[in-house]
Amino acid sequence: MFDSAEYAGVSARLRDAFVHHDTAYCDSVLPLFDDRTLALVHPDRVVDGFVSNLIVHEAPQPATKKRFDELVAISDAPVMRNWRDYVEARALQNAGERQQAIAAFEPLLSRFEQDHDTVGIASVSKRIGNLYLELGDASLAASSLLRALRVEPRVDLRATNTAILGRCYARMGRIDSVRWCAARLNEDATNELNARRKDERAAVNATWLLHLAALLEPAKDSLLAGVRQALTVDSLIKKHDMGDGFLVAAGADAHVETLVLRAKALLRLGRMGEALSALAPAKEELARCPECLPQRLDYLSVQAEALTGLGDLRAALRVQQERAEVLALNEVGRERLAVERARAKALSIQQEAETNRRLELARAAARHMDIEHRMQRVVLVTMIGFIILFAGILFVRARTARRMQLEQLRTRLSRDLHDDIGSTLSSINILSAVARRKAEAGDEAGAAATLSGISERTQRLMRNMSDIVWSVDPNKDTLEELLVRMREFGAAVLEPKEITYRFESTGDMSATIPPTTKSNLYLIFKEAVNNAAKHAEATEVHVAFRNEDHRLHMVIVDNGKGIPNDATTNGGNGLRNMRARALEMHAELHIRSTASQGTAIDLAVPL
Repeated sequence: MFDSAEYAGVSARLRDAFVHHDTAYCDSVLPLFDDRTLALVHPDRVVDGFVSNLIVHEAPQPATKKRFDELVAISDAPVMRNWRDYVEARALQNAGERQQAIAAFEPLLSRFEQDHDTVGIASVSKRIGNLYLELGDASLAASSLLRALRVEPRVDLRATNTAILGRCYARMGRIDSVRWCAARLNEDATNELNARRKDERAAVNATWLLHLAALLEPAKDSLLAGVRQALTVDSLIKKHDMGDGFLVAAGADAHVETLVLRAKALLRLGRMGEALSALAPAKEELARCPECLPQRLDYLSVQAEALTGLGDLRAALRVQQERAEVLALNEVGRERLAVERARAKALSIQQEAETNRRLELARAAARHMDIEHRMQRVVLVTMIGFIILFAGILFVRARTARRMQLEQLRTRLSRDLHDDIGSTLSSINILSAVARRKAEAGDEAGAAATLSGISERTQRLMRNMSDIVWSVDPNKDTLEELLVRMREFGAAVLEPKEITYRFESTGDMSATIPPTTKSNLYLIFKEAVNNAAKHAEATEVHVAFRNEDHRLHMVIVDNGKGIPNDATTNGGNGLRNMRARALEMHAELHIRSTASQGTAIDLAVPL
C-alpha cells in the first residue's frame, strides 16, 4: 500500500501521462491501484488509477471497467460510486448520446457538490458545458463552464476550460468577455506546472481568442488587424496542435467558427471575394466533423451572404436550399428540445416534492397545535381538580371550542389544498399531455410554449402553498406579521404596474389574532388589491389600518373606474367571497364605488 510520499509521486507522473495520452505508463501503474484493502482505506487513490486509465484509452477497456466495478462494490465509498458513474456518463457523451449524457451528468453534479469534491464538480460542469455547446446553446454552456472555472484546481484543465469558455463568448459576440478569458490564459501560461511541462497550449489559445476578439470589433482598423493576423495565428495553432495535448483552437468546430468570423469581418469590410476564399477551408473541416451542425449552418449562411454580395444570386439560392436541408435534418435541435423536456420534467418532480414537504409542514403545524391544546387541558384539570363540577363544565366547553376551531382549520386547509392543488395539478397534467403530443408531432415551438405554461402554473402553486403554510404558522399570528405580508403582497402586485401605493397603520399591532381571522383578512386584502390592479385601471391605491377600541379597521381606496351599480349589489365571485369572509369574522364590510371616481372598501373586525 502506498505511503503519502510514494502516492504523491506516482499521482504526479500519472497526471503528466494523462495529459500526453501515455497509455503505456497508465497501464503499467494500474496494478498498484488494484487492491481491495486500498479500496477500503483510501478509495480516492483507487479512483486516481482506474479513472485515469479508463479515460486515457480512446477505446473501451471492458476488463478494466469490470474490475473497477468490483472494487466499487467492495468499498461502497461515495467517491468511488461517483467517479464510476462519471466514467459511464462520459462514455455516453463520447458515443454521441447527448441527451442521455446530460441526464446522467446533472444528478451526478449534485452528488459531487454534496461530497465537496471540487475536481468532480469541475469535471462534470465542464462536460455539461461542452454538451450544451455541441447543441448550439452557447449561453447555457458558458454558465456551466464558469462554474467549472471557479473550482477547477488543476491549471492545465483550467486553461482548457477557459479557452472553451472564450469560444462560447465569441459565439455570443461578447468581446470584453473573450478578452477576459485571454488574459486568464496568459496568467495560466506562466504557471510553474505548465513551464515544467513546456506546455504552451494556454498561450496559443490566448492568442487565438485575442484574434477572435479583433474580428468581432466594429471598428474598421480592428477588423483589418484581425484579418492580417489570420496566417500567423493559423501557423501557431498548426505548430502546437497535439504537441502538448488537446488544443481548443485546433478543434474542427472551433476552426470553422474562426473561419466564419473571418469571413464576416471581410463582408463588413466589403471584400466579398476574399470572404468566400476565407471560407474555403471550412468545407474540409466540416467533412471530418459531421456532428458540427450549428457550425455548418453558420458557414452556409455566411457563404450565401457573400455570393449575394457578388451578385451570384443563383449560387446563393443553391446554398440557401442546402441550408434548409441541413435545418430539416437538424438532429441537434431535436436533441436540445428533448433535453429541455427532460429538464422540465425533473423540475416538475422537484417542485412536486417541495409541495409535499410544505403540505407535511402544514400538517405538522396542525398536529403541534392539537398537542398544545391537549397539554393545556391537562394543566387546567390539574389546577382546578378540587372544583369537579365547575371544572368539568369549563373543560367540556374548552374542548368543544378548540375542537371546533381545529375542525374549521382542517376544513379550510382541505378546501384550499383541494381547490389550489387539485385544479392546478389537473391543468399541469393536461398541459403535459399537450406538450407530449406537440413534441411527437414535431411542433417544437408549441411544445416549448406549453412547457412554459407548466412552469408558470407550478410557480403559482408554490406561491399558494406558501400562503397556506403561512396562514397556519402559529409564530405568524400577530397583526404586525399580517401587515408585513400584506405590505409585501401589495408592493409585488401594484409596483410593477406603476401604480402609486401607500400603506399606513396606527395603533397597537402586536396583538395576536386567531388563524381564521388572519386568513380571512389576508384573503379579503388580496382580493381588493388584485381588483384594483387588474380591473379598476387605477393609478393610486391607499391602504390604511387602525386598531382602536378592540376593533381593527381596514380601508382600501383606489382612484379607478369604479364598480357598476349592479355589481356592487350582487357582485361577482370576488365580492361574494369578501362578504362571506367578513360574515365569518362577524365583521362589518362596506363597499362604496362611484363611476370614474374609484372604489373604497371599509372593513371593521372585532378583536
